Amino acid sequence: MRQWRPILIGAVGAVLSLFVLLLSGLLNFAASSGHWDVTDWVLDIAARQSVTLRSAGIEVPALDDPRMIRRGAGHYELVCAACHGSPGREPEAFAAHLTPRPPLLLDQMQHWRPAARVFWTVQHGIKRSAMPAWPTQLREDEVWEVVAFLEAMPKLTAAEYRELAGDRRSANMCSNCHGEDGRGRGEAFPRLDIQSPAYLADALHAFRDGTRASGTMITAASGLTNAQIEQLAAFYGKSSVEPISGNARGREIAERGIPERDVAACDSCHGSSARPQYPSLAGQKADYIVTQLKLFSELGEGRGGLHAEIMAKAVAGLEEDEMRAVAAWYGE
Repeated sequence: MRQWRPILIGAVGAVLSLFVLLLSGLLNFAASSGHWDVTDWVLDIAARQSVTLRSAGIEVPALDDPRMIRRGAGHYELVCAACHGSPGREPEAFAAHLTPRPPLLLDQMQHWRPAARVFWTVQHGIKRSAMPAWPTQLREDEVWEVVAFLEAMPKLTAAEYRELAGDRRSANMCSNCHGEDGRGRGEAFPRLDIQSPAYLADALHAFRDGTRASGTMITAASGLTNAQIEQLAAFYGKSSVEPISGNARGREIAERGIPERDVAACDSCHGSSARPQYPSLAGQKADYIVTQLKLFSELGEGRGGLHAEIMAKAVAGLEEDEMRAVAAWYGE
């Protein structure tokens, strides 16, 4: 025991010395001072190993769907590009003064593998850095969309990037994803022009308040005032269309429901005579309808938004092929 006594005394002394140093205020935590190289190395190794451990076992989905890539591009331009840069544009000047300095992802994504590590970092963020967690932990599908885009980004020209992502500096940022007329850009984004102003206003309030699960839209709506929400809702919420699909099963569910499984007729809330606070489905992107139905099925009321408890019950009796049938009947 005596031979260990000096070691124990030394260890206790080192801990007490470190404690005194921390309480003294002598350590400089000013971002302007930067980090010592050894501090950068230690923190970087610790973060990398933490991400590697926690991302082990994450199953990576297919990431080559153009719709996923386009949706991820829109979020990247809105939130990430200012710090991490993008094809044809350097990061904003303030990013150079962050400690640690955000990496240039256009370069890093050429060797940042595997995708599970990228996913974990985007979803959970990194402590003691400017890298935030995804605004809601319920939407892994949105996080994978960003990962899909990040994997595609190194191959994009500046012009291709702008076509995919739009420009966060535009006067109407909503148009980057939903188009100037609200019809949605390509197949990736939902139509707004088929909704009532009342429904759009309710949806934007829910996103802004964080009560509807979408990290992308929570971010997009976070800075909107009540007046701006009303203006956007009035601008985009204009018209409605009729279903034109020939999907017989989808029409049957939409018009009659599935009584034996307590599935109500979709038209009772979402048809041409629906109340304004319910979204119109006729003409909406089929892929978007399927995504929302699956979210209600998987998250229940946790999906959020007005009448979430009603929709959680409504979809409980639907199989995935029936969801797709309904989407095909209503969808564009």
